Amino acid sequence: MAFRIETNVAVIQGFVADIRAAADTDKEALGFLPASAYDQAARKGELTVALQDGPHGPTYAGHIWVSGLFPHARVVQLFVAQAYRGQKLSTRLLRAAIQSAEASGFLTIFARVAADLAANQVYEHHGFVVVRTKPGGQARNRQIHIRSRELSTPTLFNYRPTSVVAVDDSATQSSQQLYLIDLNVFFDATRQRRFTPAAEKILASALNSGVRLAVTNEFVKELQRTTVGKNDPVLSFAKQLPTVSGPSRPEIESLAARLAPTVFPDQSRDGTLSTNDHSDLRHLAEAILAGAAGFVTGENGVLRAHAALREQHGLNVWSTDDFAIFLTPVLAELPVAGHAEHDLTFTDEKSLSAEAVTFLKSHGAVDSVIGAFSRLDAADKRFRYLAAREAQALIAFAACRVAPGPADAVGLLLVADPRHPATPTALDFLVEHVVRVSSLSRPSRLEMAHVDRQSVARITAIENGFVAARSGADAPLRKIAVGTAVTPVNWTALRDRIQKGTGLTLPADCPDFRDDEQEIAVTLDGRAASLPLASLESMTAPGLFLLKDRPVAVVPIRRAWAEDLVGGPQLSFLPKPEAAFRSRRVYFASVRNQHILVKGRPIILYESGKDGGRGAAIAIARVASAEAVPKARAPDSLLRAAVVRGGDLQNLVKGTTVLAVWFDNIMRFEHPVSFQRMKLLGLADPTNLVKSHMLKFETAVKILDAGRPDAR
Repeated sequence: MAFRIETNVAVIQGFVADIRAAADTDKEALGFLPASAYDQAARKGELTVALQDGPHGPTYAGHIWVSGLFPHARVVQLFVAQAYRGQKLSTRLLRAAIQSAEASGFLTIFARVAADLAANQVYEHHGFVVVRTKPGGQARNRQIHIRSRELSTPTLFNYRPTSVVAVDDSATQSSQQLYLIDLNVFFDATRQRRFTPAAEKILASALNSGVRLAVTNEFVKELQRTTVGKNDPVLSFAKQLPTVSGPSRPEIESLAARLAPTVFPDQSRDGTLSTNDHSDLRHLAEAILAGAAGFVTGENGVLRAHAALREQHGLNVWSTDDFAIFLTPVLAELPVAGHAEHDLTFTDEKSLSAEAVTFLKSHGAVDSVIGAFSRLDAADKRFRYLAAREAQALIAFAACRVAPGPADAVGLLLVADPRHPATPTALDFLVEHVVRVSSLSRPSRLEMAHVDRQSVARITAIENGFVAARSGADAPLRKIAVGTAVTPVNWTALRDRIQKGTGLTLPADCPDFRDDEQEIAVTLDGRAASLPLASLESMTAPGLFLLKDRPVAVVPIRRAWAEDLVGGPQLSFLPKPEAAFRSRRVYFASVRNQHILVKGRPIILYESGKDGGRGAAIAIARVASAEAVPKARAPDSLLRAAVVRGGDLQNLVKGTTVLAVWFDNIMRFEHPVSFQRMKLLGLADPTNLVKSHMLKFETAVKILDAGRPDAR
């Protein structure tokens, strides 16, 4: 028999009825799903089918359905029709799903398989290991295996940064992500409509901290346009929802115009886009610019464009019903690392001790890898060892090998106890610390050795900008660290240093800034690639590229929180909030700053002169994301990553709502720039930096030149 694996959405839509009918023959194994779920999965490109070609056309033989919340893909269904079993179609379908997930930059793929099903053999053969077993339903009293496989890590040429909007280690080992909803979802929840039960489930999950939901500023504006009367309770309720910090109107309109041919091709071509179409495009643009992981909508045009939006902008689009179906299981059934406040300490170790070697071996490191990071004798200064302990127990260990030459890579061995609740925080600190130390004096390149059973360490490294050196799940990871801010003034000199030290070649001339989605043409080791500006900065962090006329803001912070927010070069034994150990930190500001503190914006941090503060610009950072949240209901995931805690949050700003701003790419100034000198360099602020303030681009560049930000 001749079979083919079909991925074309248009072809697959013709077989949805066959897929649904086949799945209904084995609901005990495949689950009880509504008919509409299959239609939505087909439109979103989540279905792959096996077809047998015959004289009367192709015949359905089997299918696989892969969904999930990035960066974790989930096999929802794998099925081969009885007449076609024994043809290895399940293997071909599963391979196709794995290849597709890897091409999209997913880190893992997992499946729920009842312990008594023969399908366990197929998954086992393809490297899906049992990471957890849980009880099934009471009716059949089964055990359900949660099987997971680590995928080939993203490389420079399929790099897709994971969301950094929030952190919740109690849910999963990686970051809890933010999803935006549109008006259709909101109306489903507040009015009796077809998808009301699904929308209510989504909002209930948000209230129970199962998922992070927010709305765009366009959402509120559109609702105000369609609301009659100022005292409408629906409008009042909507205004209580968290909102993402709005990108500038020109940025939104620019991206919306580029999205139009993808989302509404016919209307865009004919010039017949309606007011609602323009509003939907602005919703999408704002979601992309705000760095949301997904967008939940009832608009069919947007749903049809799902595959293109995910490929081009890294945005997953969900229907209300679809998101409700897959919401809770995906977040809850991955390997879990619990989380609480931790008594973490980090130490510089003098040697690779017997305790460290035992720890490394017990968590997957083999002798040859350990040997490559072992000193020959006490005089061997090529290595540095860092340990993370919680309550005196060793939970993570990093070994570093200095680069032998100016163009060689710093070696990194990173191993952790994957089940310890403090591991994610410990790894995040160790990775960032090693990267910063490596790029203090010049742009550097790092290479992290592969260790089996260390997916938690690999995922942490990827979230901090590491990419695979080659294809394959066992590939070492590589990272480029620029270590400073690149501006039009120093572009030529730093471009040369970056190329010599890392192999990364930037454009010959500093480009003009358009938006964070603009593509930057680069070359790495002779291979050309084009990356969005935001992705380039994530891959080369710490490092920022201040393209010509890129908007820059200055943000005042209080002395009491400056050190924990900005960090420092020294490992510390002093108790610190958990936020001080994270590569991404939260600071709370007034919601009046939401049009200044927007995703992707470089921020110069100014330490206030009050209460003994320095009264000087002390660092530059990048806003990773921002959202307005009620003070009384600030999620614990935000508070743990924040330098402002408890009662301080209530007294920080007036009002019941605060702007939670995530910072990354933080670089301290070697020479803090005083307020008086900032004025001489062109600062013009009548509030004397009491409030956040936009800077002239030329002034920002002069402040950076005077401060000399670096990776310290």
